[in-house]
Amino acid sequence: MNHFYNEKPISNVIEYLENILDYTEKNQKELWYRGHRQQNWKLRPSLFREQILDVPKDGAIHSLKYRNFLDFNKNIREFRDRLDINERDERFNLFHYSFIAQHYGLLTPCLDWSTDPLVALYFAIDGFNYIDNNTFPVVYILNPSILNENSSIYYKDSQRAIREPFCIDDADDRLFDKWFSDMNKTPFSVLPFAVKSNYDLKSHRISRQSGVFTLHEARYNREIELTDFKFENREMGIALKIAPSKVFLIKEQLKSLNLTKETIYGQEHSVFEDYTNSIIKRSPKI
Repeated sequence: MNHFYNEKPISNVIEYLENILDYTEKNQKELWYRGHRQQNWKLRPSLFREQILDVPKDGAIHSLKYRNFLDFNKNIREFRDRLDINERDERFNLFHYSFIAQHYGLLTPCLDWSTDPLVALYFAIDGFNYIDNNTFPVVYILNPSILNENSSIYYKDSQRAIREPFCIDDADDRLFDKWFSDMNKTPFSVLPFAVKSNYDLKSHRISRQSGVFTLHEARYNREIELTDFKFENREMGIALKIAPSKVFLIKEQLKSLNLTKETIYGQEHSVFEDYTNSIIKRSPKI
């Protein structure tokens, strides 16, 4: 259940930025942002949104497990292998290709965030249709450093906790396979893990949207939202409530700031979209 930072729903871009500035003054570390068109949408990656609990019929006790999602490991390798030589980069590993594919429609265990709060606001209101005041957009603010500090992942050379977003540029495909070989048995069962890349991923969308990511697994607690967690009285994140009746006004204000579909997504149709659509159509669920 979301607990909202703002008592009064946000009615315009100025109020939104005032809430952002108020929160950032109290939280001096890097913050990430994500917009949702409806407040009841979970902070879950696209890969797992249709998953169902796998209940064996033998009457025995089994570990918690989910199924009914696409074979991500197979699909991401097919996406990478279909790229032309000029679309690849010898520095990239499967994490990088997952980020690229995610932004062009492939279902992945990565949830995309932005370092730009206005981009998150754009996604929160894009496509929103006003029904009543009980359904409204939200923007989540995540503290990725606190998230990683409390994750189950440590530096290789010691037991030191990772206290900032983890850069996957120095990782490799072996680490990718270690983490994602089984979507029901990853290091992300209790908490997701915040990651980013400093490379140019050759994607207008990722660059424009200032894309960063959290990594997830199939198992999770449905009753607890990520922003509900607190550690040593420090919030993992917060949620901001947007006034649904003011969405049109906010959209016009963002348009004045040059935040539109064309500037967010780019005007060209990408061959990457053709790749991901083709892969999804042919991929069975596991």
